[in-house]
Formats: sequence, structure tokens, C-alpha cells
Amino acid sequence: MKPTAIVYTSNTGNTARYAAMLAEKLRLPIYSVDEAKRTLPRHTPIIYLGWLIAGKIKDFGKAKGRYRIVAVGAVGLGATGTLSEGLRKSNRIGEDVALFELQGGMDHSKLTGIYKKMIETLVKMLSKKKDRTADEDAMLEMIKKGGDFVAEKNLDGLVAWFEALE
Repeated sequence: MKPTAIVYTSNTGNTARYAAMLAEKLRLPIYSVDEAKRTLPRHTPIIYLGWLIAGKIKDFGKAKGRYRIVAVGAVGLGATGTLSEGLRKSNRIGEDVALFELQGGMDHSKLTGIYKKMIETLVKMLSKKKDRTADEDAMLEMIKKGGDFVAEKNLDGLVAWFEALE
């Protein structure tokens, strides 16, 4: 089933930027979760983009209950393409749904409340971990220093998947 819209939720703007880039590339309408709720009929086939927080894709459950999600773009701190199996399991994403990971960024000035505390906890946890992987080292460095890794090339897999649909 080919998606007819892109629905997203964003906290610091990275997911919104990916959604806008994707909408332009695929020529699909784009809606925030709130806009979609007012605009799109239930069961509309969509691509859902959401940001990652503690292994969960923000508002994925809400979107899953309302729309026919055919692909998910999960925007997080890790490098593009490093978490798929864990994401599938922790978010209950079926094998029939295409899953893409997109590296976002870290802007400490945009973090507030609970999310700021969660990032501080993640830094402490990763810093203490003795057998960190190279991906974890890179993520820790990015979290500490900040950075912007949103890039059109990170959408290549999702765009190729879409173009291969009938």
C-alpha cells in the first residue's frame, strides 16, 4: 500500500526538518500529529516520522491507532541505521511496516524538563559503560558537544523504498 501523506511529531525541530525534506522529495502532503488529527481520515496510509526517547518513537502508538502506517522514520541520536531490531520490538512495529532510522542532532538549548534530565542520565550511563561500542562512543560525543546531523542523504533508503512501491 502506497502512503498518501506524511505525519510527524517533533520536539527540537529535527524530525520536522526531515518531514519537510521527505514531503518535497515524495510530493506528499505533510502534517504534524495535531494537524493530521483534524485533517486526515482514519486509516489513511501514511509514513510516520517521530523522534526517539528512551527507545520509544514519540506518539507512534497514537498514530498507529488512527492511521495505516506503512513506513516509520525514527529520528534519534544514533547513526542512521543502527537500531532497527530493538526499535521494532520496543515499539511493536510489525514486519509489514518499513522502518528507517534517521540521525537527528543535539541542541542543548532546546531541551527542557524531563527530556533534559533524561539526556543527562543517558550521558552518565554511557560514560560509565566500560564496553561501549564505536556507535555508543560517537553518540556520547555528539550528546556532549551537540551537533546537527540532519541530512537529505539519510532519507535515501526511505525514498528508494517509496519509489519501489507499485
